[in-house]
Amino acid sequence: MTPRFASDRPVIPWAAAPLLLPAAAVGGGIGVAAGLDYGFATAFGALSVGAWLFALALHLRPRPTPRRGTLSSLFLLLALFGFGGWYAAERHPLNQPDHFSHQLAAADLVTGEVTSVRPGARRTAVEVEVSALVDEQGARPASGKLLAYVTGGDSLEVGDQLLLSVSPERIPPPLNPEVFDYGAYLAGRSIYHRAYADAGEWLTVGDAPRRSLATLADRSRNAWFSTLTPYLQNDDLAVAAALIMGKRDLLGAEVRSAYADTGAIHVLAVSGLHVGILALIVVQLLGWLPRRPLWTGLRTVVTLAAVWYFALVTGLSASVQRAALMVSIVVVGKTLNRNNSIFNLLAIAALVMLLIQPKQLFQVGFQLSFAAVTGIALFARPLSRLLYLPGVLSRGWDAISVSTAAQLGTLPFALYYFGQFPVYFLLSGTLVIVFAYAVLGLGLLHGLLAMVGVGGAGLWLTGSLLQLVVGLQNAFIFFCQQLPGATLRLTDFSLVSAVGLLLLIACGAYLAFRPSHRARWVALGLGGTLGLCWLLGPVVWPAPPQFTVYHLPRTTLIDVFDGRSGLAIGDTVEEGQLDYQVAPLRRKLGVEFTAPLPFAADTSRRGAAIAYPLLRLLDWRVLVLDGEWPAYPDTAQWPAADLLLVRNGYRPHPLPRALATAPIVVDGSNAPYRARDWRRDYPAAHLTAEEGAYRYRRR
Repeated sequence: MTPRFASDRPVIPWAAAPLLLPAAAVGGGIGVAAGLDYGFATAFGALSVGAWLFALALHLRPRPTPRRGTLSSLFLLLALFGFGGWYAAERHPLNQPDHFSHQLAAADLVTGEVTSVRPGARRTAVEVEVSALVDEQGARPASGKLLAYVTGGDSLEVGDQLLLSVSPERIPPPLNPEVFDYGAYLAGRSIYHRAYADAGEWLTVGDAPRRSLATLADRSRNAWFSTLTPYLQNDDLAVAAALIMGKRDLLGAEVRSAYADTGAIHVLAVSGLHVGILALIVVQLLGWLPRRPLWTGLRTVVTLAAVWYFALVTGLSASVQRAALMVSIVVVGKTLNRNNSIFNLLAIAALVMLLIQPKQLFQVGFQLSFAAVTGIALFARPLSRLLYLPGVLSRGWDAISVSTAAQLGTLPFALYYFGQFPVYFLLSGTLVIVFAYAVLGLGLLHGLLAMVGVGGAGLWLTGSLLQLVVGLQNAFIFFCQQLPGATLRLTDFSLVSAVGLLLLIACGAYLAFRPSHRARWVALGLGGTLGLCWLLGPVVWPAPPQFTVYHLPRTTLIDVFDGRSGLAIGDTVEEGQLDYQVAPLRRKLGVEFTAPLPFAADTSRRGAAIAYPLLRLLDWRVLVLDGEWPAYPDTAQWPAADLLLVRNGYRPHPLPRALATAPIVVDGSNAPYRARDWRRDYPAAHLTAEEGAYRYRRR
């Protein structure tokens, strides 16, 4: 066997993607600015200008050398890094002097345009682009976004002008550990405040403009959805609406869980897959046009119009923006006989999107979208070359290769954000793409027939076929979910683990393109280190014994973890609250917890004991001050305690000297006014309604 020298290996064509490093530099600047809470805009600007000037000076010096050219390039990247930080800080909504939160007075009314409407069981969630604050003197211009929960807002439409008599408040962080941070999610969309408006606290002062793009998109989506309702119901309707037009508010928890467990959740969020399918359908439908410049231009215009109209109707999410931009660049490039590197297309799309809204960098959809396309670009072709199959079988293997490549690209992000991995992704991920192609094609045809006025048998046929295909897709997904070991769940996948896995996948991509012994050793070292960390981590760095007093409305619940098992003490909790507020921490600890032991049951268990109103939680004595417990002795006779837990509206009283320094926890079973009474008399008291759950960890 002839040895392969370094000079014989393929050369990585970095020049084919000249915008890749600039996009990474701008993104790095945005990330650092976010870590610094979008401050130091002047410093970032000075860094950018100084680096630009230094790079220009190096470039203009006589007798340039390769080393000087490299140094000049590094300073250019540093200038872009500074620009990213400065731009993110300047665009940060709370840094704008006219943001409504900086100038809102007690008697002011808030007015603005509705940009999103999501009906709910009790209130309608409405996103409002604030335009002015109104008082007795008139209107003052203002900016910012507000999330308003309004009563009786079912008739609101995108584009309506609202007048609100509300007191906006900053969206708080989650009150219980490991719970999804909805405030951070909204902050990624530049929404930092919320408000509640009853029926008499809001009114429309202007109808939605009929020619607005947002209004046109919203009405098109609603009209498209109305054509599906006669033919699909329940879960079939919810899945079809999510897959075809990005309407996800009908999806139930069971359907979401099934698609997430099987790795097919991406088809329920309109993304690059859907935009690519749409572009492919349009190109195929227009394939009969002659190959002449005029008809080629017409084909390009129609394709771009269809792609962007679809993107607008489906909500213009980060993944849809990225896909629409990439498809536009590819289509225009093909029209002009220009070929572009996929990585250069990704870099262009990322730069454009970050210039439009820098905060998109931190949206999970943005990251997963780019990671999936990167995985396909890196691994799809090497995987397809591993096996040669004739005829139609080769197309099936190509689909499996693409699905596997996308899973490889998104694997670190999926494990970090969601903590689970679909074991049968080759089966579910591949076939669901075929289903998505059929559902989207039928949905587009069904909507087009309804738009041009075709009814009767034509709509019945497309609607019936759509119901059949969506029903088969749902049945297939639920079947995959029931397979043994369908989902691998990781209790704790840290950021360090995600970065390490990302580096390991990068080494795999390097080896697939340019094999070398050094890269193999690096990949083996990374893989071994990650494997040892995952296997030995729980043994070397176990979760410490701890107890948690949760914040739950009108409820007291305490979880005690002794290092090996879990015990719950307190009231019975509703299933929905248990899944959303309590289960995330329990999953991270990786143990099963008992049903809550009632306070009235005097008992002793490993790690905890109950002799109400006295508890032993690990090595702490906890005295419960219960407003509904009638048998308290005089305060002078209270036993010594390490913690006081206030529940059920117990009134604040002077504490005995022995308990004066003990921490006081006022949980969610107390009314807000009673919690404020304790804060008034004991400023150091821990109010779970304000500071979140109380956690004690034994060292």
